[in-house]
Amino acid sequence: MIVSLQVRQFALFENIHLELEKGMTVFTGETGAGKSILVDALGAVFGARANVDWVRHGAEKAEVIAEIESNDVRLLQLLDEQDIDADEGIHIRRVMTAEGRSRAWINGIPTSAGILKHIGSICFDLHGQHEHQTLMQPEFQQKIIDARAPQLIKTNVSKTYASLHEINKRLADLHGNRDAAQEKETWMREESERLLALDIVEGLEEQLETECEAGRNIEQVQQAAATALNLFDDQEVTVRNLLGEIIHQVESVAGHHPSLQEANGLLTQMDALASEVSPYLQEVLDSSVDAATLQHTEDRLADLRAAKRRHNTDDAGLLSLIAEWESTLSALDTASWDEEELKAQQIEMEQAYQTAAQTLHQAREKAAEQLIRNLRPFLDQLGLKNMQLKASIVARDDKHTWKADGWDDIELLAAANIGEPFKSLADTASGGELSRLVLALKGCGALENEPDTAIFDEVDVGIGGETGWCVGELLRNMGSECQVLVVSHLPQVAACAHHQVAIEKSIQDNRTRTDLTLLDHSQREAEIARMLGGINDKSLVHAEQMLERGTTA
Repeated sequence: MIVSLQVRQFALFENIHLELEKGMTVFTGETGAGKSILVDALGAVFGARANVDWVRHGAEKAEVIAEIESNDVRLLQLLDEQDIDADEGIHIRRVMTAEGRSRAWINGIPTSAGILKHIGSICFDLHGQHEHQTLMQPEFQQKIIDARAPQLIKTNVSKTYASLHEINKRLADLHGNRDAAQEKETWMREESERLLALDIVEGLEEQLETECEAGRNIEQVQQAAATALNLFDDQEVTVRNLLGEIIHQVESVAGHHPSLQEANGLLTQMDALASEVSPYLQEVLDSSVDAATLQHTEDRLADLRAAKRRHNTDDAGLLSLIAEWESTLSALDTASWDEEELKAQQIEMEQAYQTAAQTLHQAREKAAEQLIRNLRPFLDQLGLKNMQLKASIVARDDKHTWKADGWDDIELLAAANIGEPFKSLADTASGGELSRLVLALKGCGALENEPDTAIFDEVDVGIGGETGWCVGELLRNMGSECQVLVVSHLPQVAACAHHQVAIEKSIQDNRTRTDLTLLDHSQREAEIARMLGGINDKSLVHAEQMLERGTTA
């Protein structure tokens, strides 16, 4: 709810400060005193488009400051997302300059008009101006009707839709993947076969390079190996013979000197290693590389290097590509099976959705009939006896228009008088009639999760007498649950309020200004007497009687 409102240099408001409370507060005053300006100031707090006419003539800027209190989880979550601390209340400040610029702050943190609008949608509901009435929105009209439909039916539709949506998404992904992959399928298969033929392992290039180098120089290699083997084992005095003699000489005296012991250990190791050299040299001598084998190895190395260049990667990257393509090609091979299964599930779920949506359609028709029956007595009391209402609930079987909340297009229609054609509310009802229709909806309990603060402008247009009392009593009853701000010309409505604020225009220093005054009981009597036609003894008595009736309603 709005705890306080301060307005500076805003149109006719020079500097006003108003403390507001829960309950019904009525704003009264002469025509042209500035009641609509108050509504504009409230709209400015909650993100309405800035208007240069709001800035008081001669002033540089207009300013509106509101303090609000709310425990609404949606509001607290929004402020938390904006990193705004609301532990010590919520203060909204908006400044509009004469040049048309606008700035806003929440608890001193700069914010946007969009955030203010979001806060307004949570905390504030303005009735009486066509552009602000949620009742005009098809989504809101559907919400009113759906509030009376069984929850189980609505849940079944949303769950069925979610399942169908998931199946459709999987089919779309399958088609998309398949279409994209099929364009490259032939290339992938051919390239995969080429890479598989290389029998790639990590380090293959280095291995092939070694093999090619050995093959190209086989004669030189074998000649060197033969010479080494001859010197090592086949001469009369061989390396191993000399090594054995050296070991014999050192070993016989090693015990006499530590260094000879170290030398003897190393010589023994050399002898053990020398015994392993000959088999390697002999292996080289026994090897042979024909031209075909060498050519095959060189071709394999060339193909490997070409593949690396094509894909700009190394051995490990080629192996990864092979695995990726195998997975893609395998998915293509099984895609037809997956598609057939998904299509069967799609048909089954479409039928389930149609059944669920049709059930909800029928429930909505019953809910709408019940709603209109419940509204009738309230409409009659509020001076709308001739207004006829009906709900247009049209099922759309085009699956592209299906939604999580059913397949219906819902709209409340009205006829101003019996026998006339039904049209949309916007084309039929005036601002005052729409406000009274909202009152009727509230009176029959059709609205849920209402904002903390509701303001009604023009709610009493075209009514009077006992109907005025009905309007006032309904507004007062609403005030027991939330904060209700009412701009009214009717003394019956004013008499029902918990609080009353007079809006008065005066001229000071050749400038027109408007002030707001919270009235006490005697001041309320005088104001209501004025509204009755003028202050005199008779009207004051009548005003006292009206206050007694209104405040005990």
